[in-house]
Amino acid sequence: RGAVTQANNHSTGVTLNATSGIITLAGVALAAGAEADFAVTNNTVQADSLILLTVQCPASASATNMRAATYPNWDTSFNVRLSNPGAGDTSTNAHKIHFLVINNSV
Repeated sequence: RGAVTQANNHSTGVTLNATSGIITLAGVALAAGAEADFAVTNNTVQADSLILLTVQCPASASATNMRAATYPNWDTSFNVRLSNPGAGDTSTNAHKIHFLVINNSV
């Protein structure tokens, strides 16, 4: 398991070479209805890996409807799309994304 903190903004890529870990997102606002994409470079990822994600809010008082999903991954990387479908909540609290890489190939 590993951990990394995203610098600058929600589009900044990160590197974390582990099969599980926590990505602390940049502490900037993601406007209601907005999306942001970033790449995760990870040498344990294969093209057919299953990537599981969960989003952790920093506190119940600052909870947003932040969502995270993956879209096509390649050997050594996967992409995350963040979205805030909320109605007006633009919290700048740094959310965390927990991930787990499950490799299907031998």
